[in-house]
Amino acid sequence: MLWIQGLHVIFVVTWFAGLFYLPRIFVYYAQAEDDTTRTTLAIMARKLYRFITPMMVVAVLLGFWRL
Repeated sequence: MLWIQGLHVIFVVTWFAGLFYLPRIFVYYAQAEDDTTRTTLAIMARKLYRFITPMMVVAVLLGFWRL
């Protein structure tokens, strides 16, 4: 049961790190003047969102499993 809690903490930390970085990418996107920079930041935001969504699902599932 302790390894479930450990995995839950790891996935929650990963999820929240992505959640805290995603708005920063949006700020950089809003301040960018070059189209190539905007395209790169849009790709970064999309890839980060695709990365943190499974982390959220696993964190929630492990949290319910702990209950």
